[in-house]
Amino acid sequence: LLLLQQLVQSASTEEIIWTNGYLAGFLDKNLPKNTIPTIETPAAIALKPLIVYGTETGNSKKVASNLLATFKKNKINAKVVDVFQFDVAKLEKESLVIFVISTQGEGEFPQNAVSFYENLKASTVNLSNLSFSVLGLGDSSYPLFCNAGILLDEVLVEKGAKRLLPLVKADVDFADAVAIWETDL
Repeated sequence: LLLLQQLVQSASTEEIIWTNGYLAGFLDKNLPKNTIPTIETPAAIALKPLIVYGTETGNSKKVASNLLATFKKNKINAKVVDVFQFDVAKLEKESLVIFVISTQGEGEFPQNAVSFYENLKASTVNLSNLSFSVLGLGDSSYPLFCNAGILLDEVLVEKGAKRLLPLVKADVDFADAVAIWETDL
């Protein structure tokens, strides 16, 4: 156990996520079903992700709501909020925020997310205690595919936030990409 703790302390977020997936797959393959006990660790109990969505057509809201249901099913206390109703200054108080953002027209933010992005970009917030993930929804037939997600991801990093996962860009038929992203979360 001490060796595992030492490995985790020196590992990057991506390495920890990969190891978690590897161990889950190993246990699933090598142990009989229903023999793995559920252990609620203090970290799992304390985990309270905030899911923030920006949408024009409702797709991002639907993805955010489905993710919330998945979290609740797994006893993770999460919350969903429309980006229009979320103040940039509150980001400094969050530890984990998951953004689901669509791109409209020629690479633009959805109407409900424009002011949030502009305020974030202009702000002096320190997001060094924030981990985040961005799922961008878009249409690859446009030249600026998932541009809103790309821009949001970039400005969060500029403000000191740490990526939990690399930016995921999902096309019009996004169900498969979203399912993989949810599993990775």
